Amino acid sequence: MVQRKFNLKMMEVKTPIANLRKLPDQNSNLETQLLFGEKIEIISEEKKDWLLCKSVKDNYEGWIKKNNIGKYLHKKNYKVSALTTLIFKEPNIKSNMSTYLHLNSKLHILKSENDWSIFYYNQNKAFIFNKHISKIIPNSKSENSWVETAKKFLNTVYLWGGKSALGLDCSGLVQLCLEHHDIPFPRNTEDQFHSSFLKSINKNEINNGTLIFWRGHVAIAVNKYEIIHANAYHMQVTIESLREAKKRIEPLYGKIIGYKKLIKEN
Repeated sequence: MVQRKFNLKMMEVKTPIANLRKLPDQNSNLETQLLFGEKIEIISEEKKDWLLCKSVKDNYEGWIKKNNIGKYLHKKNYKVSALTTLIFKEPNIKSNMSTYLHLNSKLHILKSENDWSIFYYNQNKAFIFNKHISKIIPNSKSENSWVETAKKFLNTVYLWGGKSALGLDCSGLVQLCLEHHDIPFPRNTEDQFHSSFLKSINKNEINNGTLIFWRGHVAIAVNKYEIIHANAYHMQVTIESLREAKKRIEPLYGKIIGYKKLIKEN
């Protein structure tokens, strides 16, 4: 098949989730997932119905199905604040549903009317419930209650590369929750460990919101003795004893390499 030049270099995700794969093959490894409204850069010509892209936010490179992306339109001013929400064709809960969106999906809201806000979904006007969105506040760096957001994902199935309530991995859970509180954060555990938003602490200082790192795994402290994390042992997001988790994880990943907290800004 002759490759065709894809003219628009800057695009955005136009479906609820776009899988970013290592190779242009549906059976290839899932690198990560991109959510509705995320900006991507096209870095190659088409290969069949796939495009080699780079996530602008995370700098992740991989292949995405062409039908998942469209022209980048407007700067996004709102994000989805519910784990999942439904999108309707009219501002009425009895109207037909267009699709669903996930936490942190980015929207360009045109205006709000009563309980509903209007935006474009695939070039058609769509309506989303106002209580399920929040305004994007860049660089607020507020710790807030991001651990409580993590708890909302309890029992969500583990999915390597996943980033939604349909399935996620350990670093995806951390990134989603911090991003929801307007703290930009890397995607994978190594980059998270070296993030400038974190400071190292002593293990005796562990408390709610401490990030605990192994090589290749990250967990969130709920308190001094318990953690919440997405893990392949339980195949879901769970809260468990840090002591028991260490016994199980250390043979696989080695000892803990660091305890870190968010740097609070004045």
